[in-house]
Amino acid sequence: MNRMEKVAAVHIASVLALVLSSLLLHGGNTQDTEGLRNSKQTSGGHNGALMVVPNEEELQEDDEDDNGVVSVELDDYDDEDLEVFYPTKEWQRIKPGQAIPAGLHVSIDLTTGEKRAKLLDDDDHTKEKEEDISSRYMKWKDGDRQGMVNTKNKYFTASELKDALKKFKADQDDVSAAGQQKNVKDQYRSYDELKDILQQMHVDVETDTEIMQKLLLAYTEEGSSGDMRLHVLTELEYHVHQIDNAQNLIELGGFQLVILALNDSNSDIRAEAARVLGAAVQSNPKVQIEALESGAVPTLIRFVASDSSTAVRKKALYALSTLVRHFPLAQLRFLQQGGLSCLAQLFGDPNATTLRIKAVTLLHDLMVEQINVENLSPDNPTNMEKKKQYEKVPLLQMMVEAGWCQLIPTLLDSPDHDTREKVLRAMITLFTPCHNDYKSTETQQQLSVLRGEYQALVVEEKPEDSGDDYFSLLLSLVDEISTKMS
Repeated sequence: MNRMEKVAAVHIASVLALVLSSLLLHGGNTQDTEGLRNSKQTSGGHNGALMVVPNEEELQEDDEDDNGVVSVELDDYDDEDLEVFYPTKEWQRIKPGQAIPAGLHVSIDLTTGEKRAKLLDDDDHTKEKEEDISSRYMKWKDGDRQGMVNTKNKYFTASELKDALKKFKADQDDVSAAGQQKNVKDQYRSYDELKDILQQMHVDVETDTEIMQKLLLAYTEEGSSGDMRLHVLTELEYHVHQIDNAQNLIELGGFQLVILALNDSNSDIRAEAARVLGAAVQSNPKVQIEALESGAVPTLIRFVASDSSTAVRKKALYALSTLVRHFPLAQLRFLQQGGLSCLAQLFGDPNATTLRIKAVTLLHDLMVEQINVENLSPDNPTNMEKKKQYEKVPLLQMMVEAGWCQLIPTLLDSPDHDTREKVLRAMITLFTPCHNDYKSTETQQQLSVLRGEYQALVVEEKPEDSGDDYFSLLLSLVDEISTKMS
């Protein structure tokens, strides 16, 4: 058989195959068609996609076999899925009811109503983007039916099918995530919606910033009473515990108002202003800097040392403590402004027992802070910068010079176990420069009394087996000092 005859044979086979495909897909009225339909049902319910593939070897002149090869492939798509539009870079007519992928150029002839579509031009999609999976595999949807087509080929290879399925699943996940987000939005109302609803119920809803603005207006209002100003400060103290609110107070101009209130003639207002300041600067570097630049350190030191009100002195020491913690520049300013001398004066005031304990606690915490910074790894540039800043704060040296080696042990006679713990820890931290002062007869006697007391308490503590070995801890602190001195 010559080449032309072979091609004709293959063409005839193709026509016969298309007829058979039509019968398989669309059905017929003859008995043969019914038989084919029954055959289709018994083969597992798959729709047939019939494809005629000529054998290239048989088109060669020296091939002796005269038959083309006809193959039938089964897939899981409905017969309507075979009408999916396969886009190319050329305009193609869209058949009525035919599903097309998204992202195509579509044109409509307004005269005939004919629709055509093609892939986007290179100006809209670069070659790299065309090769990307998101552009190579395009999704189509027709009612409840959806699928994906390969824009480069009418069929999928095994690897292409794997990529397409991954993209299809990813798209489904995106849709699911979007649906969940929509469900959350549908389930909960926005702040603005809630505000409108509450306003309709005559309930006023305000942000913290709006509340603080009103408080500041009430404080500065002409004729405002002392009770009103005290109330405003109390409300502000509640709000500035939040870092953002404390920083917003600066922007509103309220922080300077608090600084001015420290010098009010009313001691209650001075005390409350110090409490607001302490709450605002706590663990809040931006506000700490603002307080330092506003001159808060010398003002607070003066209050601790000499204010006539014990409440003001306590609140001032609280504010001073929160201001200088983890802020080496403020600690340096504290030392330069005579802060150690101010705190030392508390040991000569019989009414300042609580203040003395708070002062020792503060100094101990600052010493531990410096020790922790010294032990930071030098590999981190931030750690090195911290070390440089703390090296400029000669806390330990100035404490020794101010006589704190003699002052701290005097608190060992406190009846409060918590106070004793803080004093013992401070003594251990200062031991190297202060060990000669600890050898005094009075200090040795106090340590001996504490050792005997805690030995007895430890014996009572053991049978209870409560898991709280607090007295054992205190005894170990006493023993540590004694061991170092021996």
